[in-house]
Amino acid sequence: MDDLYRKESIGSKSGKALVPAAFDIEQFFRHHKEELGRVINIARRVRETITVIDSFIQQHTSVVCPGCGRVCCINKHAYYECDDLIYIYALGLEPHGYEYREDSEPCQFLSAAGCILDRTIRPSGCNWFFCDDLFDSMERTPGRAYAEFDDSLTGLAYLWIELGAEFRMKYRKIKGVELTQPTMPTKRS
Repeated sequence: MDDLYRKESIGSKSGKALVPAAFDIEQFFRHHKEELGRVINIARRVRETITVIDSFIQQHTSVVCPGCGRVCCINKHAYYECDDLIYIYALGLEPHGYEYREDSEPCQFLSAAGCILDRTIRPSGCNWFFCDDLFDSMERTPGRAYAEFDDSLTGLAYLWIELGAEFRMKYRKIKGVELTQPTMPTKRS
C-alpha cells in the first residue's frame, strides 16, 4: 500500500489509519476545486463507466459468489488507496468509515447478499479484482456481452490512470511537490 495508510496505529487497532496524504488530498480539492475541473470530469466518467459495467458483474457475482466456499472479499481490500481518494473527493463525496477487523477476516462491507457499498464508491481493490471462477463465468457469457464488458473495463482502466495522472500533474504544478505514485489497476488477459 502506498502512503495513504501506515502500519502503526493512529486510533485504530487495525494498524491502518489515514495519514496526512488523505487529509492533503481532501484539502487540495477544497482549496483548488476550480483548477481541478478536468480531474472532476474524468472522475464523473469513471463513475459512469463503473455504473455501466455493474449489472454485468452483478449478474455473475450473484451466481458465482453465493456458492463459493472461500471468501475473496477480505477486509484488507476495504481500504481506499491514494487514487481512490482522488476519485472520491473529485466527486464531492466523503470516504466511508471503517471498523476494526483483521485484514484476513471477511470484508466489513460484505453481507449475505454481497457488498453493501455501491460499486461506484468501492475501493479500487474491490472493483479491479475478479477471482478465477468469476472471471471464467463472465468469459463464458454468450454473444457480445463479455467483449463489451471487456472493452468498457479497458476504457475504465485508462480513465483511472488518466485521473491519477491529471491530479498529480495539477498537484505538482500548484504545490511544487510530488504526490505518492498510484497503485495502477491491471487488465486481466
